[in-house]
Amino acid sequence: MSNGKSGGMSAGRRLEVAVYSVLGVAMTLLMFGNSVMRYVFGSSIVWSEEIIRLFFVLAMFIAITGGFIRNEHIGFDSLSRIPGAFNTIHRVATGLCLIVVGGMLAFYGGRFTLMTGDVPLPATNLSTSLFMWPGVVAGAVWVAIGAWHLVTILAGRSAGRRP
Repeated sequence: MSNGKSGGMSAGRRLEVAVYSVLGVAMTLLMFGNSVMRYVFGSSIVWSEEIIRLFFVLAMFIAITGGFIRNEHIGFDSLSRIPGAFNTIHRVATGLCLIVVGGMLAFYGGRFTLMTGDVPLPATNLSTSLFMWPGVVAGAVWVAIGAWHLVTILAGRSAGRRP
C-alpha cells in the first residue's frame, strides 16, 4: 500500500506492537526460567525479577503514551462524542489534564530521580533511575500531547478525535 500502512496499522503502531511482543516474550521466558530454576534446581536467577520489572515499566509507559497519542485512553468516551460546546470543553479539559499530570510526572519524577538515581539495584547493580526515567520522559511527552491537543482545538481542528 502506498499510504505506509500494512493491514490497517501504521509503521509506528507496528513498531509499538513489536516492542510489546519482545518485552512480553522476554518477561515470560525470564519468569518461566526463574520458576524452573527455583523449583527444579533449588536456585533462582537473582536478577530476573529486576529485569522483568524494568521491562514492565517500559511497556506500560509506552502503552499509556501510545494511547494518549491515538486518543484511546480511558475517559468519558460517550461524553466526548456529544457534539457542540460540551465536546470542546471535554477536549480542552483532556488537554489540560495531560499537561498538568504530565508536567507533574516529569518535574517531580525528575527531581526524585536526581535524588535517588545513583542507588544501585540489589541484584544487577543497575541504577534505580532506569525505573524512573521512562516516567519522566513519558511525562514530558504527555505535556507535548496535551499542548498539541489545545493548539489544534484553538485552530479549530479535531485533535485526533475519534468519530
